[in-house]
Amino acid sequence: MSNKSYKTIINDCEASMKERLNAARYLALENDRSQATCEIDLHCHSFYSDGYNSPAGKVYEAFLKKMRALTICDHDVIDGQLEAIEAGTIFNVEVIPGVEFYTDRPGIEIQGFFPDTEHFLELLAQQAFDPVCEPIRQAKQKQLFRMLDRVPECFMKLGMNAEITSEDVNLYVRNGVSTKGDISVIMWQKYGKELAAANLATDVKDFHARYTSRDDMLNIPLKADIDLSPIAFIKRIREWGGLPGLAHPTELRQKENLNNAELYELICELAYNGLQCIEVDGWRNGICPECGKSQTDVFEELRQRYNQAHPAHIPLLFTNGSDDHNQPGEGLELGCGRNNNLHPEFGRYSNVRALRERQKTLNCPSELILEV
Repeated sequence: MSNKSYKTIINDCEASMKERLNAARYLALENDRSQATCEIDLHCHSFYSDGYNSPAGKVYEAFLKKMRALTICDHDVIDGQLEAIEAGTIFNVEVIPGVEFYTDRPGIEIQGFFPDTEHFLELLAQQAFDPVCEPIRQAKQKQLFRMLDRVPECFMKLGMNAEITSEDVNLYVRNGVSTKGDISVIMWQKYGKELAAANLATDVKDFHARYTSRDDMLNIPLKADIDLSPIAFIKRIREWGGLPGLAHPTELRQKENLNNAELYELICELAYNGLQCIEVDGWRNGICPECGKSQTDVFEELRQRYNQAHPAHIPLLFTNGSDDHNQPGEGLELGCGRNNNLHPEFGRYSNVRALRERQKTLNCPSELILEV
């Protein structure tokens, strides 16, 4: 079998995990590799949420870019983590298990990092995540079907005929519609040229921001029988022995219109409740409209400001992330961001060591699983 065939199998959602990992063993012999901007990328997605490639395929990407570590933070699920961990041993890329939870606030998504892989695998074996992940999974199915039903009416108002059929789902996304991002992918794949020609969207990310994530367009707030607040997720991740982090804080400016002073107050509130890190550097970070600085610099200053103002508190760490999904037309790249806009100083392997030391410092025994 050729390398081309193995490259197909490793990202095949219809192949078994065993088949994908077997392909990984052959692909690990490749020598044609480049160098990413960052040594690590702590925020990307697989096809277990709204990504396009498999967990093994994401680790393979990191291998090809000579990266040392990555975290796959699929939305609300940990389904692909075991495959990613095993692929990491094949490609000699460290995989830090992770997850990213939507919350009941539009601008806040909370990540969970588990640098102690053995501890994470114990939690997995005990099905410790199920009381949180399963109710969300069921609630999301109801939410997403209702959002699909809104497509025709929403775009009729914009003078465009549009719908998403079951055939579209099978054609454009893998593993079905499991997140809101999948709806954006399908719409852009099916109607992208028409949307661009009508100046309704410029790419899949722009479509998601304008339509999929807005309550007055396609979005329907998630309703589950558990607390979906940011603080609730922070506490759950801490109870699991993980490290909760704030993903892409620039979304708070775009979706909740927070200024830097308000963002700092929010960071303080989340840190008081157990937040351990902030995604300081990400592809979304452009120029801050408030002060004219790079948003990466602004978020790093806010992190340091908190640490200096609270010397008795455990300091907040930083993380980075491309938020790469491999979605068609997305324009993102693992370890690089968009057009290599990730900052290498925030993507060094030393940060993995810092996260691991933080988890040890917090001293959460693996057998401790509290009720959620």
